[in-house]
Amino acid sequence: MTTPDVLMIGAGLGGLACARDLARAGLQVRVLDKSRGVSGRAATRRTEHAALDHGAPYFTARSERLARLADGWTREGWLRAWTHGFPTWQDGHVTPADDGHARYAPTRGMSALGRHMAADLNVTTETHVTTITRTASGWRALTPGGDVCEARTLLLNLPAPQLATLLESVPLGDAGGPLDAVQFEPVWALLVPLREDVRADWPALRTDHPAVTWVAREHTKRAPGAPPALVAHASPDWTRAHLNAPREEVAYALLQVVQGITGPLAVQDVSAHLWRYARPTRRFPHPHGWDAGLRLGWCGDWCTPDPHGPRVEAALLSGWSLAGAVQDTPAPNL
Repeated sequence: MTTPDVLMIGAGLGGLACARDLARAGLQVRVLDKSRGVSGRAATRRTEHAALDHGAPYFTARSERLARLADGWTREGWLRAWTHGFPTWQDGHVTPADDGHARYAPTRGMSALGRHMAADLNVTTETHVTTITRTASGWRALTPGGDVCEARTLLLNLPAPQLATLLESVPLGDAGGPLDAVQFEPVWALLVPLREDVRADWPALRTDHPAVTWVAREHTKRAPGAPPALVAHASPDWTRAHLNAPREEVAYALLQVVQGITGPLAVQDVSAHLWRYARPTRRFPHPHGWDAGLRLGWCGDWCTPDPHGPRVEAALLSGWSLAGAVQDTPAPNL
């Protein structure tokens, strides 16, 4: 079996962006992910009642490359400019906002981004890599079931703590120093398919509530006639205080808070999802990590000095940046 040039562990948007560039440059790339699908935190849960983006709710396109892609995807019909700003809820009052920047959302849910980027890539899901070792020709990845994948170059698109655990036996040198400083905060997400829409004209709200920071009318992203649904994000402080609480308990507690913001809801169903590594609070100070000698690199939305903070666009920019570094490094003579 031919050893691929590149193994990417993690099929989040940054990893897929990197893998796609490398594959288009002619390299043999294999992507592994432990989840059932691709896209990472750009996730969509589909229930019998509605489709809900319970992770990243939208993306911006401030960079030239992503703006061109967003324009093309919009013309293809599966992406739309959802809104140009989000009102703020504060003590029962809603203040409009429009900063001129489009917030894009796929009409089929945020996971459509990952599925689009994974098209034509060699992606294997439901494959949990637990051990990484060096070999004479590069790298070997092992799963608990004994499956093996080898490659000359190893790339990772994982939250920094998971990445550090996987590479704990690898001497990273200066490239890995800043990894230890990267920190994340957790977020509980509330998913609420509705029987009736909320009486509101906003697509989503940012709030200053101590328990909930975000409430979105999910169906406003979709085609007309989509079933109504809400997604809310708990604040990091509230999430930490309820980190180990049962999901059902969390869901109903958050539902009470949300109804204090929106008014009574005609609830069809309610559930909660914990994002343990939701938002980087201390980021890696470079767009990517790359050790040319080891042919080892990493990318993600936490790899950015961008003052706008982590987001989908940062993940894509990080992946593209890592792909450039790999291509700029001469291939080893084996």
